[in-house]
Amino acid sequence: MKKKIVLQSSEWIIMEKLWEDNPRTIMQLYHVLKEEPGWSKSTVNTLLGRMVKKEIISYKEGLKAKQYYPNINRDDAAVAETESLIDRVYQGSVSMMLSTLVRSRHLSENDIKELYQILEESEGKS
Repeated sequence: MKKKIVLQSSEWIIMEKLWEDNPRTIMQLYHVLKEEPGWSKSTVNTLLGRMVKKEIISYKEGLKAKQYYPNINRDDAAVAETESLIDRVYQGSVSMMLSTLVRSRHLSENDIKELYQILEESEGKS
């Protein structure tokens, strides 16, 4: 059974940086994250420790510092997040979610074409 992926918003921020480029040290992450979102080195260190315990990331001992890298890929995290949203907000109903999106946003002609294409591709997989 595959372990369920649950990322907090702060973990998403770090994961985005690790997916962009890895491995990274705590100092490399700190320098990227000190401006936006404005985290201190201790905050980055605390989050990294928590994420290692959750097995979202791992590290290897480098020459001078730990080298952090992701244990999950972005697509798997996005799928898990989407499934969680659908379950929590829409009681598991994909059609309810799509209906809400269509009603609350002005979809462009291109958006509509893409939705039709996705649905047509999905029909072939059923």
